[in-house]
Amino acid sequence: MGTQPQLSALGQPAGYRYDQPDAGVLEVFDNPHPAAAWAVGLLCHEFTSLCPVTGQPDYGRLHIGYVPGRLCVESKSLKLYLVRYRNHGTFHEDCVNRVADDLFGRLTPRYLRVYGDFNPRGGIAITPLAVRAAPDLDEGEEGRCLSLLAQAATYQVPAATYQVPAGPYQQPAGERG
Repeated sequence: MGTQPQLSALGQPAGYRYDQPDAGVLEVFDNPHPAAAWAVGLLCHEFTSLCPVTGQPDYGRLHIGYVPGRLCVESKSLKLYLVRYRNHGTFHEDCVNRVADDLFGRLTPRYLRVYGDFNPRGGIAITPLAVRAAPDLDEGEEGRCLSLLAQAATYQVPAATYQVPAGPYQQPAGERG
């Protein structure tokens, strides 16, 4: 194994900021498998920001998927970056595009997709999608990237549908008396 990356957030107490999103907190490490075809899927179930007009909180989920180039994002630093949107007033469409721009700028992945699945407000759910691709990405490689990301997405189990299997001291739900 190569040299360990210099990560300052992992394993340290977190200094949380709830405003002013800053890509400078995103930490990266070298892609451990640069010759392999693989994808990273990251799911943030608790993304929050503020409506820039009303100041009301907005809740949603961010689905981030990327095919790494030379670098990968360290997950705790991503959490510290995303929590900075909590008291930041911005529209959903801007959040998703800014996250995509910041990640693309730090990672320079082959392909990156950020999808926002926001809770409905006023009966309308907003689901923006931002895609970024390496400038030299050809059509064939783009197809391979999309295939990898689709495969990675099939392995994500939504938190609301995940159930812990019954243990030896638990009766299945249908057998409780």
